[in-house]
Order: sequence, then structure tokens, then C-alpha cells
Amino acid sequence: MIPECPRAEDPSSRTRLDHSRAAEPSRGPCGLLSEIRTSISKEPFTDHYTVIPGRELGRGKFAVVRKCVEKCSGHEYAAKFMRKRRKGQDCRVEIIHEIAVLELATASPRVVNLHQVYEMASEMVLVLEFAAGGEIFNQCVSDDKEEVFSEEDVKRLMRQILEGVSFLHQNNVVHLDLKPQNILLTSSSPLGEIKIVDFGLSRVLSSHRELREIMGTPEYVAPEVLNYEPISTATDMWSAGVLAYVMLTGISPFLGENKQETFLNISQLNVSYSEEELQQLDRGALSFIQTLLLKQPRDRATAEQCLKHPWLQFSEPRDPLTAEDTPPVEDQEAPSADSTSSTSPHLPCGTAVAEEEEEVEEDGSPVTEELVVVAAYMLGQCRHSSSSSSSSSSSSSSSSPPSERDAVAAEQKAISKRFKFEEPFGALQEVSGKFSC
Repeated sequence: MIPECPRAEDPSSRTRLDHSRAAEPSRGPCGLLSEIRTSISKEPFTDHYTVIPGRELGRGKFAVVRKCVEKCSGHEYAAKFMRKRRKGQDCRVEIIHEIAVLELATASPRVVNLHQVYEMASEMVLVLEFAAGGEIFNQCVSDDKEEVFSEEDVKRLMRQILEGVSFLHQNNVVHLDLKPQNILLTSSSPLGEIKIVDFGLSRVLSSHRELREIMGTPEYVAPEVLNYEPISTATDMWSAGVLAYVMLTGISPFLGENKQETFLNISQLNVSYSEEELQQLDRGALSFIQTLLLKQPRDRATAEQCLKHPWLQFSEPRDPLTAEDTPPVEDQEAPSADSTSSTSPHLPCGTAVAEEEEEVEEDGSPVTEELVVVAAYMLGQCRHSSSSSSSSSSSSSSSSPPSERDAVAAEQKAISKRFKFEEPFGALQEVSGKFSC
């Protein structure tokens, strides 16, 4: 989901890009780029491309991606159809920003390539490089052992992801929505190269102005975003740590029963490093993840530092990690219930929960609008506690027959590995009412 559209400002001139590091672009409001070099065709898109009928490659609230074939060349592309008006606002400036970021990243082979742009009355079409392997999400959650990534696969793909992220960060761009659904493969078998896609939430950082926005996908969002603290390149590195965890284990580390619990897990760093899937990995894998899942942004490794991490180097495999060898995590910040309730950060909106409301667009079709509001830091009483939950679980288990205990254990494990297809949230909105635990 693309956040609320800012008001357009007068664009300034923009320097052309070179092929090593992108030149300083002109910035619009809220970290958005305001000018592009790509010519926008006003001709009918279907005069030049044939849209392949059948399954869509992807869909969001305001965009849909379809496979198409260029008539003059026969080449396959991915066409991203984006509505220019969203919730009654003209959001063309958001689309121009996404085009500008793709132009800026042309020199990186790890970012999807922009081919052409078309504009019609109600929508714009971005013609993008087609990645035939699809999302890496499919391999992350597959039950087929032949499809899931091996540790060596993850190491190779993470190197490529970090190369792309490093290029973006060198050019002061933060993606802000790194997740398996936004990492594509050029082929699935044999395993191809990665392409980073979907820059709808990306922003350009400035040394003159702090950037604070509540945006991202709940399971991958960094603590500073929830705290409404300044966003930096370290915000992407948190998401990279979550991404590595998911790719290695198939488990979403911070996922709760609902968004509120997910946000609470993130804010209090409630992450398990004792999962069975982690114990089978090289001990360097856990060390790599722990350099990224740190509460303070300044403590996280940069993309360049990650690329130099021993685990990502080409070397002989080391001994698997054992439970006794699990690296300590005491140095990671995990606030107590008392400190949580007494030092809650100030969010732009007050106490809230996540809920959905039906909204009718201009064309009359209903769309589901997520209202995501976060104030989990006032909920000291609701803090997830492994000790309390384990004691509660043991007491209930002791009074239940063995078959019930086994069923509960299986259900809990299933929940821990569950994924949700979450739309990223792009604006914090207030919902009236009290929260109670």
C-alpha cells in the first residue's frame, strides 16, 4: 500500500545519472524525488503490448502487475498498472517518485529494470523487467524439501540482496518495505539472481531534515518506525535481519496473533534464537542475524559491513550450531514491563488498534482499507513473557490428558510458523476508544 499522497511542490532541476553512483537528485516533499528522465508515452498501452490473460503477477490496493509481451520484439515484461487517484487524492507524484528511484538504480543489477512508462486518463503503467522465478516467499514457506532454500542458497541470495541495498543506501535511498514478497528471482530452477522490486514506500534521506513516518509491513517494520523516531538506512537493515531469519527457517520471528502483538514483540525484541530450524545452521548464521536485530539503529551492521561478515564469505562449512552454543543475547535491549509502561514513546496518534473499514472508491467498487494505529508501548501488562506463558502452559497441560497436550503443542508450533499476507501500512490514523487487556 502506498501512503497518503503529499501535496506536489514545484519541481526543481535534476542532474543526469552516471553509471557508478547516482548524481544528487532533486527532492520533493517528504523524501520524494520529483523529476524523471524517462519519457512518458501517451499512446494506448495495448497498441504496443499484449497483456497475457490469466493469473496476475501481483496485486495491491492501488496497483496490479500483469505479464505482457512487447509486440515489436516479442520480449516478456511485467506491467505494473497504478491508479493515479487514490482515496480521492491525486497521487501522480508518488508514481513519479517510484519511477525516479528505478532510474536512479539503473546501474544496479540487483534492482528490477524499468523499460518504459505509459500514462492514460486514470492510471500509469510501468513496464518492468520480467523475473520469471517469482517471489522468494514461495520457497520460504514451501513444505517441499526440494523447493526450500538450503543455507548455501540463502547465503548467495542474501549477498545479492545486500549488494542491492548497499547501492540504494550509497545513494541515500531507503526501501522501507524489504520482505520476501518484494524479492524476485530471475528463475526458480536453477536458482537465478535476485531483483528488488516495489519502491512505493521508498524515501530519499536528507542530511538537512529528519524523516519520520509510520510505514512498512507489520512483521518486518523496525522499532524506530513504531516509535516514530527518525528513519535511516539502519531501518532497512532491521528488515534484512528479519528477512534472513525467514529465509533460513521459514518462520516469521516477530509474528503475533494480531498486529498489536506483532508490534509489541518488535518493540520489546521478543525473538527466539532456540528454534529447532536454527540449531541445524552454521553458527555464523545466527551471529549474522543478531548483528541486525538490535533495538538501537546505530548498533546494527550496515549493508557494507554485512557483506564482509564471515558467514557470507565463501569458505568451508563449519560445525552446526548446538543449543549449548547459542550466542548470548543479553546485550540486546528488551525493556521490562515497568519501563515499558512508564516510558512509552509519543506517537502522532494516541492509543489504538488495527482494524479494517470498507470504503468505496470513485469507480464505485468497494476496497478494504486498513487502519493501523500503534500504541503498544503503553501496554506493560500485555508484554509477551515467555516465562509467564510457559508457566501458564505447563499448569494447563498438567491438568490435561497427554493427547490434549500433544494437540496444543502441535497447534502452538503451527501458529509460530504461520505467515500472513500483510499489506504494508502507509499512514497512522487514530481510532477512538480505549484499549484493554
